Amino acid sequence: MGSLALTARCMAAARARESERADRLFDDPLAAALAGEEGESCLGWLDLAAWPFAPGPGMYSVVRTRFFDDFLIPAVRDSGARQVVLLAAGMDARAFRLDWPPGVRLYELDLPEVLDLKEKALARLGVSLGAESNCERRVIATDLGESDWPRDLGAAGYDANEPSVWLAEGFLLYMDNSQVDALFEGVSRLAAPGSRLGADLINRDLFLSPSAWPLVETFAWLGAPLRFGTNTPEALLAGHGWEAEAIQPGEGGASYGRWPQPPPREVSGFPRSFLLTARRAKEP
Repeated sequence: MGSLALTARCMAAARARESERADRLFDDPLAAALAGEEGESCLGWLDLAAWPFAPGPGMYSVVRTRFFDDFLIPAVRDSGARQVVLLAAGMDARAFRLDWPPGVRLYELDLPEVLDLKEKALARLGVSLGAESNCERRVIATDLGESDWPRDLGAAGYDANEPSVWLAEGFLLYMDNSQVDALFEGVSRLAAPGSRLGADLINRDLFLSPSAWPLVETFAWLGAPLRFGTNTPEALLAGHGWEAEAIQPGEGGASYGRWPQPPPREVSGFPRSFLLTARRAKEP
């Protein structure tokens, strides 16, 4: 199993763990099957490398999942979009568990090996566990870092002249600077004015802070080294034609009682993560 397939299953394990709680932030009944034993084992390793000054990566993925759950459906309704694109969808089960408006077509893009694992797991579940999507689901095997993924998306029926909603969740940190810029260039080229985007990023200080080194080293040991971070996420997206707002886990609207309040952003040297929502307004 490739490293990115393993991390995808790991995040599914975190969602499965959350779904078992009485005070759960969401319910993902497919997560445990999508995670498998490999995902549970991976999450155990990440639990040992606690996120600096906060709960571990598993809880970060839980807060992130709930935040983008809350973003997606209103974004579809407010923009009038009926095209949703999940970049590096991994073991995401939102096609099955969210209440999508009628007519939504959801595109899941990821590496062939990741999607192959996912489709096999879904096939084993069958309809007995409700593994039938609540929207039109189209799966596209492609490499977001190397291949001509915009062409693959267009071939699957995506219309760049219509509004769309995009989600880049949990994978930008594994890309290098040029890949991140190329990805956002492609997204901006395909997103009509008024389209929406959700994304998460880490900052550069995370790589430099000794408190974060156990986490960075664990991801490298798992074969998924962290590569990209930015201290100015709004400016990054503005450079590609998006008006963005960034919030940190723990701040109002992104805590859910699970994440502590981070220091203000003007405090330098602190490892941070950002949850972004954005609107496509103009050409970059």
